[in-house]
Amino acid sequence: MVRTTSIMQPYFLASIALITMMLVFAITQLEVTETHLMPYLEKSVPYIGAVPTTEGLDGNGILVAVIDTGIDYTHPDMLGFGQNGKVVGGFNFINPNQLPIDTNGHGTQVAGIIAADGGTNGVAPAVRLLSYKVSEDGEGVRSELIVSSIQRAIEDGADIINISLGVNKTNDAIDGAIAEAVERGVIVVVAAGNDGAQQSSIGSPGRSPPAITVGATYNNLTSSSVAILNINDVPYVAIPMVGSAVPPDPIESRIVYAGYARESDFNGLDVTDAVVLAERGSDKPGELLYFSIKEKNAADAGAAAIIIFNNKEGMYYGELIHNYTEPGYTPRIPAVSMSNKDGLKIINLLPDVEAHLMFLHDPDHVAPFSSRGPTLPFIKPDMMAPGVHINTTTLSGGYQAVSGTSYATPHVTGAVALLLQQHPSLTIEEIRSILTSTSSSVIGQEGSWEDPHNAGSGRLDVQAALATDLVVYPSILSASITPLQRTDTIPVHLRTISGDTLERVSIHVEPDNGYITHEITNDTVIITVDERLQADARLTLTYNNISHVIPIKIHHSNGTIHATQENGGLNMEVSYPEKWDFAKITLSSRSGETYETSVTPSRGSFVKVFDSGIYNMQAEISVGTQSYTAYDSILVDAVSENKTIWYDIIIPWRQVIIIAVLSGILGVFVVFVPRRSRVFNV
Repeated sequence: MVRTTSIMQPYFLASIALITMMLVFAITQLEVTETHLMPYLEKSVPYIGAVPTTEGLDGNGILVAVIDTGIDYTHPDMLGFGQNGKVVGGFNFINPNQLPIDTNGHGTQVAGIIAADGGTNGVAPAVRLLSYKVSEDGEGVRSELIVSSIQRAIEDGADIINISLGVNKTNDAIDGAIAEAVERGVIVVVAAGNDGAQQSSIGSPGRSPPAITVGATYNNLTSSSVAILNINDVPYVAIPMVGSAVPPDPIESRIVYAGYARESDFNGLDVTDAVVLAERGSDKPGELLYFSIKEKNAADAGAAAIIIFNNKEGMYYGELIHNYTEPGYTPRIPAVSMSNKDGLKIINLLPDVEAHLMFLHDPDHVAPFSSRGPTLPFIKPDMMAPGVHINTTTLSGGYQAVSGTSYATPHVTGAVALLLQQHPSLTIEEIRSILTSTSSSVIGQEGSWEDPHNAGSGRLDVQAALATDLVVYPSILSASITPLQRTDTIPVHLRTISGDTLERVSIHVEPDNGYITHEITNDTVIITVDERLQADARLTLTYNNISHVIPIKIHHSNGTIHATQENGGLNMEVSYPEKWDFAKITLSSRSGETYETSVTPSRGSFVKVFDSGIYNMQAEISVGTQSYTAYDSILVDAVSENKTIWYDIIIPWRQVIIIAVLSGILGVFVVFVPRRSRVFNV
């Protein structure tokens, strides 16, 4: 195995500007001392339904490994290092001769959300921690240290691993180490990353199929305002600036461009009751035009609101209240930030542009920085948790307000600890199913439920997860509609944790337009999706007054994948309405197993598989110079027992020969036989 040398970045670094701004806002809102705890963690923990003292669960007996910058175990809420402390062990991969104490703060902040026990309580305050220090200053960490720390956590007997750092690309070594940990029975919870709101922005380890990947929503605070902006009926991403005025009613008005929103930029410009569009910064060297100045100038000119778009690529997080605002300044109109790309797009649409802007206090929205999918073939993130304005433990016995998916992740880690304490025999897939299916809905900008590629199944609801007796598998459904497969039938398997007979399960589908039908037989719900259904859907199963919501992703494509089980493997074929040359098929299991094979119109392929479960299938079909993608999934319940058997793969020889001729390699043919895509060690 080739040793990788890529550098990992703690996710909080990718959003350091966001964190700084939010900290300034928190400090201006609350009086803070080293001994006075801000109530933010006390907001997020009850908000997700984690009330250990009343439920009788606190994570006792569960060992959690935190792979990060170390943990400051001298913090009163960490109770010390060693068998009598909360941090019972670990390893310093930066300096093996020293204990894994945190000198940066990130690891201590993560650990506090999981298990703080003192001035504040984490989600699972009785959990014991292992501290694996893989970064000294938070500037980065070599990927081999992540792999080594995962292996060490397995050896040290961790029940759960929390990884709140990563990269914005795929790292096979890390993903392989996670797959090995899960195969050994260790549950791995990872951060989605802070590279949102761009699509396909989740990297490793967030892309790892067997890991539980967590994105961030807002916290349950009065400052958790969300802007819903539609321009000419098209939704745009807009972020309320810290300290912004909140309109009591939606604003519907024309948009007027006002340059950099200097006072002089409004001369001769009628912006009365309009939404002003302005650019961030200035075009004059040395000129400081704070957001507060732009807001004041727009308000003085009679504007109803101001949109300030970035002066460079990407999104930003604005702050109206800061140390340089004029004495007595108070924001008077709503102010939101926007990306450079969207701002320039709106300028090109002027003057016939109408804006509809409204603010909501609804924490169940995706935080703008939270990384998004898709990460085919599986949906990531798996779920969400509060990751904005989270106050937690930090260095020197203090507390700090922080934001990022780094801090959403430990909420889920703590929830996993509570579930393991309650039901020690649960598998990772059962835990994933319980946590994701009982999640609360996350709302998109249009006011409907958010795309699973952005928010997974929803926001963590610990109370519902601990109360349910139902396990649903799979917890996210994928339907494939093609010209040859105009309906898709998907089985959903149910079982009770207690072993009680399953009865009185109510079923509801959205949209309820007749395009999705269902029937239940014993412990299986059969879902049939009709080709007329174009958008994603949801299945809701209610058992003992607990609702389980299952997202249904709809794939429409021209190609059809045919897979049938036989003798511990799958017979694979592909159909396409036009003449096609060959297709490469990738099968991916939730456990991290990947199988690849090729088929042609005249010859299929047989692939032996060694793990049962849901396999997502993706075919890249070559049609002349073009390539088209087809999707499907299959539940494999009969597998091969001999893992050393080679796959009987049919290679598209015509294409191999063509490539060989073009390469001038006529005398030698090398046949590559796909193997299981697994990584054990670097």
